[in-house]
Amino acid sequence: MTALRILALSYRCCRHPQSGGSEVNLFEQARRWTRDGHHVTVFTADPGRANAPLRDEVIDGIVVRRSGGRFTVYLHGMLFLLRHRHRFDCILDVANGIPFFSPLVTRTPGALLMNHFHDRQWFSEFPYLIAALGRFIERRVVPAVYRHWPVIAISPTTRDALVELGMDSSHIHIVYCGTIEPDPAQQIGDTRMPRIAYVGRLKQYKRLELLVRAVERLRHELPDIHLDIAGDGDAAPKIEKLITTLHLQDNVTMHGFVDEQHKARILRSATVFATPSTHEGWGLSVIEANAHGCPAVAYDVPGLRVAIRHGETGLLAADDDSFVQALAFFLKDPEARKRYSRAALAWAARFTWESCAKGTLEVLLTHGTKVRESSERGDGVSRSPARA
Repeated sequence: MTALRILALSYRCCRHPQSGGSEVNLFEQARRWTRDGHHVTVFTADPGRANAPLRDEVIDGIVVRRSGGRFTVYLHGMLFLLRHRHRFDCILDVANGIPFFSPLVTRTPGALLMNHFHDRQWFSEFPYLIAALGRFIERRVVPAVYRHWPVIAISPTTRDALVELGMDSSHIHIVYCGTIEPDPAQQIGDTRMPRIAYVGRLKQYKRLELLVRAVERLRHELPDIHLDIAGDGDAAPKIEKLITTLHLQDNVTMHGFVDEQHKARILRSATVFATPSTHEGWGLSVIEANAHGCPAVAYDVPGLRVAIRHGETGLLAADDDSFVQALAFFLKDPEARKRYSRAALAWAARFTWESCAKGTLEVLLTHGTKVRESSERGDGVSRSPARA
């Protein structure tokens, strides 16, 4: 295969303290593309020198260019694309609520990567006017701007939401995220202690306060229960305050942002993984936990109801009471936990970063080929690529 020059536009990079599943998804794929001889550049917001010592750097062969902040990164990204659009063969525009609107500034072919549809989540993260604007852009502007681009959805949940917005289902391709297979030499930790794990960003819509309150309810039956929360985000101060208010300092550990080795230790030693999120595009953290033999508990909400096979790899809760009951089920019944653990391992093994990277690349290649053929015919149906 001819080496491609790929540009990915992403809200955050892997060094950002609030990086999550979207960033893992992008960089795990990009590592495999560079390994296979492609040239990958990722444009992303600048998290500052405390998190990224160099503004521009090369990570595992990936050229990372950083500029702009939380809200200005999109303008910086469009300007970067305008200046350098002839240097790339294809573009992967990653939408985290708002994409970079690449089709407005370049004729280079590409694909829109949608991790999940935010909808009402906007209002749990931003003031009303900003949330209303973000929701309008996501629901109305994005489908119009990307109507000629293929869209990569990471789950059937995301695909169905996009179809409801009026996007052509024939343009939407499901490419599941992968997971890294744990080192066989790393044994699953001692799970006899009732231990719950959460790994992910600490955001309002993740509803971590429900998980903390669940621990408060369960500690009366299980005095040695422990919750490990790994990750960072603007909801952290609120969670820390609740832990203090409920006098759970001995039962909950806030680890902050952790590296892959630390994350693996937390998941290996957990009895159960839990996430009370209102909505996910897929639930990458669930599959990562499954890969370590850890079953999962979540609410029965979009994305998570696909990632968790209810009654096999974990349990889905209808309300707060059933969420607590599901946690207690795993914490109190070691034999049941072992059964679910075996199924979780088998389920996680179905998702690899190799197949994910291949699937995305195939979408980019297919769209690029159609654009070139259209350009050669001169029918003007699609946008033609601009090559260096």
